Parts: sequence; C-alpha cells; structure tokens
Amino acid sequence: MLSSVAARADEPKGASPHIAAAHAFLMAWGNGKWDEMRSVSADTVMVQLGDKVFNIEPAAGKSDVMMQFPFRGLSTLRNGTDVKGVAVGELGVRVGDKEMRAPATVTMKEDGGQFRVISVAVDGAR
Repeated sequence: MLSSVAARADEPKGASPHIAAAHAFLMAWGNGKWDEMRSVSADTVMVQLGDKVFNIEPAAGKSDVMMQFPFRGLSTLRNGTDVKGVAVGELGVRVGDKEMRAPATVTMKEDGGQFRVISVAVDGAR
C-alpha cells in the first residue's frame, strides 16, 4: 500500500532527494529545459493521461505533452519504507490546444542514491 507524506512544492532546498528531483523535473519540463530534465529523468518518460500515453524524450528535446504552471502539493509515495514516487496535488498539462488540471503521480526509480523520474500519470484529467 502506498502512503504519502506532505512536503511544500515551493521549497525544494533542504527537501528530501526524491522531492527535490521531482520538483527539478517539473520545473524543467514546464520551462522546456531539456538538459536540466535529463539529470533527473530516465531516457524516456512515459506520461499517461487517462487512456492515452505520450512520451517525453529529454535527450532529443521532444514531448507531445507539456506541463503547465503552477503545480501544487508534492508529497512522498512509499511502499513500506521504500520511496516509489511523488504525488502531485494538482498538475496542469497541455496536449495540442487542450489544457487540463488534475492530481498526478510521478513514479521514480532510485539509481545509485539518485532519484530519476520514469513516468507521470495524471489522474482523471479535467
């Protein structure tokens, strides 16, 4: 069972490494800063919006879905003591000319003590 622990999205300094990595990923995604995104993400990040799946390819600077500011409410998702990702209370995304906002889950993998984003799932986008 996954549980969440609240953290402030606007205060990444001093935050847990996974919260800081999720914050850095979201900021880089929203600003189109692909080099910064690469340092905290997998080579390809899957983004699921309902039944549709899109990919972000930071190395190629490609994404069919973009994050829209602001995002709110980052909290840790755990399975026991293991960090599995970060819950986002509200995330805005845009595909083409359609923008939606909803809670989301940023799934992460720890690699040598560094957390990397591997997927983003937007719950019931509206």
